[in-house]
Amino acid sequence: MLVLFFSMAFMGNTQDLRLWNDFKNPPNDYRPVPFWHLNGTLTTSGISDQLNNAYLKDGFGGVAILPVSYRKHKDGRVFPATSPVFLSDEYFRRYREILNISKQQNRSVILYDDLDFPSGNAGFTFVEKYPELSVKQLSVLEYDVEGEKTLHQKIVLKGKLMGTVALNMKTKERIDIITFLKDSLINWTAPPGLWKVMIFFTEPPEERVVDYMNPSAVDTFLSMTYKKYDEQLSPLFGNTIKYTFSDDVGFWTFPRAWTEAMNSLFEKRTGLNALLSLPALFYNIGDNTEAIKIAFFDIRSELMSEGFNRKVAEWDAKHLLKSMIHPPGNYEPTGVGAHGDILKYYKYTQIPLMDVLSAYNNGRPGFKLISSAADLYDRSLVAAEIYGNFSRNMDSTLMYKVAMDVFARGANYLIPHGMWYNPDSMRIPPLISSYSKRIGSALPGYNNWAARSMLMLRGGSRVSEIAVMWPINTLEAWFGFENGRIKKVFNDVPPQLDYRIISDMLTGLLHRDFTYVHPEKICTDQYLIKNGKLILNNKDIKQTYSVIILPSLLVESYKTMQKLLAFYQQGGKIIATGILPDKSAEIGKDQELQDIVREIFGVDARQLPSNIHKQTNAHKGMAVFLPKAEKTELEAVLSELIPSPDLKIEAVPGLYEVTDNPLDETNTTLGMLSYIHKEKDGKQIYYFTNSTNKEVNTMVTVRGKLQINKCNPYTGKVELWENCQYFRDNNGISYTRFPLRLVAVSSLFAVSK
Repeated sequence: MLVLFFSMAFMGNTQDLRLWNDFKNPPNDYRPVPFWHLNGTLTTSGISDQLNNAYLKDGFGGVAILPVSYRKHKDGRVFPATSPVFLSDEYFRRYREILNISKQQNRSVILYDDLDFPSGNAGFTFVEKYPELSVKQLSVLEYDVEGEKTLHQKIVLKGKLMGTVALNMKTKERIDIITFLKDSLINWTAPPGLWKVMIFFTEPPEERVVDYMNPSAVDTFLSMTYKKYDEQLSPLFGNTIKYTFSDDVGFWTFPRAWTEAMNSLFEKRTGLNALLSLPALFYNIGDNTEAIKIAFFDIRSELMSEGFNRKVAEWDAKHLLKSMIHPPGNYEPTGVGAHGDILKYYKYTQIPLMDVLSAYNNGRPGFKLISSAADLYDRSLVAAEIYGNFSRNMDSTLMYKVAMDVFARGANYLIPHGMWYNPDSMRIPPLISSYSKRIGSALPGYNNWAARSMLMLRGGSRVSEIAVMWPINTLEAWFGFENGRIKKVFNDVPPQLDYRIISDMLTGLLHRDFTYVHPEKICTDQYLIKNGKLILNNKDIKQTYSVIILPSLLVESYKTMQKLLAFYQQGGKIIATGILPDKSAEIGKDQELQDIVREIFGVDARQLPSNIHKQTNAHKGMAVFLPKAEKTELEAVLSELIPSPDLKIEAVPGLYEVTDNPLDETNTTLGMLSYIHKEKDGKQIYYFTNSTNKEVNTMVTVRGKLQINKCNPYTGKVELWENCQYFRDNNGISYTRFPLRLVAVSSLFAVSK
């Protein structure tokens, strides 16, 4: 019977036959590729034994080779370094042994670009050799001076002087007083008022790496590392070695990172004096404080992308490779002090990479940012470094939970963290290899499941009818360098911030997939307005948004709001939650922004209503203000604005208990019911995931009259989906309705024929 079914299903369609054959027996290119920490002395037999276990027993698709440094734990434990020495001739001899075995077994190797992490230390030699090209940070010495009194102070700097500014703490007047600083001594008599004298300088931070924002410095780093691999291994570039991996490239341990080009670029962009504007990074200096901070932080984000990330991507492209890279804190509430603007961060990176770190649920709302960046830049691969620093007691159930959650949020390439050459000296848990007593026996099944899932999820366009505005201007306007707040690098956000709540609410509770859109990019021709829709008009990845959601925004670009006004006037639908912006990201444009907000929503951003407020226009445009992002209200409004949705999952009674909060990132067990929909090769591909500990029995409705195959990623079995029903809704749209059963912690594909 099964043979008969397959012959009918595949009749006349060799493309389908190839797909289902690959689904049953997934090729190695789709299998997870774990980190392999080389913590010990490499030998020919050791390399062979470990790779044979990884490839033939565990079912991995390759390894990401991660050389490590010597570490000594505070409890006295010693963690050995990679031997032979990083980048030595003997090191490359061992590296070639790894490559030869991998090539023979049709596996791939990811080139990790440094010794340990973060990338950019060149085996911890860069700063010693090139201190002038290493990262610097902005620092300040401060002195309070009362009016008509003289500051007479010896100044000792550890770095390079930038300038000296006196700030009137009441009037916000700022004066350049550099001429009063001579021979390391300042003598300045203050005018009336209470003044703060700020002496700005740059100095090396405690942790030193290459200046990521300086392209010339990055070129030097590449000559010390990437060039060495090219000289030794170039014949295998593009085949056995396909990708490079850059780790934790950002500035979270030195969040005041600064580079020489910052001031001149700021002056060119804003027309303001950069030195007299620097106090805005530490204090409120008046009406333009937010816009000044946004300009500085935005420039820093662009330099981050144009520096290390672009240089590595260009080098890789010339050498038949593709770059994957992630910053520190890619999943945190804010990345302004850790890496900048996460959507701009990946502009040049061929494979956007997310870091899934520490514990289940940790940072989950932020994972959508990385897949949204991939959509923005038309990238088909989205990688996830997954399981790093999870508990030593992690089991296979948790492995599946985390993986299906990131799949539902757009990832389609897994890099488990990881294997260890010397398992007994594992420094960062968990151990993911056949040497693990907890999960070793589960790896063959897990890798088959993951490979089948990634096979289906790669390529094509994700279907997303909702765009959520990335609140980067609000994050940049809020973040500051003042004492007390800088310690909260990842969490220095306004208390009303709700974009992360909306992220998980849409994905896991309302089952309405979405994409983050960048407020700057939305103003370009990359986004078109047509028939009341906003269209992402890329070459390959295209999306059509029926609704734009504005999470709580303190600040927004008035140019962005102009585009939203045009969208609304042409029949577009907009939802705003919590707070409407009353400050412009551009200097001197607050009033213009407030006028646009009032025109769209019919309310004043400074006098918001306490109840839901709706405004419509003659072209069927609608703008809705919700005082708070709550499930019931948001669900009702979305049902009104998108009456014929792409997909609907009917409610599952009892899936979440009353006391459960599935949006709580600290809950290490509670999962979600999620989905992702992709269009690929003329097929509709729906992936349903249940990472909860309860069984799901519900009904799913998808747009279109479809014949659907049920594809089981655990077994590779493909069969017709039974009990499908067809109907038209009140708008005359055709739909297919079918039952969905998912046992606890499981996933399933529905694929149109």
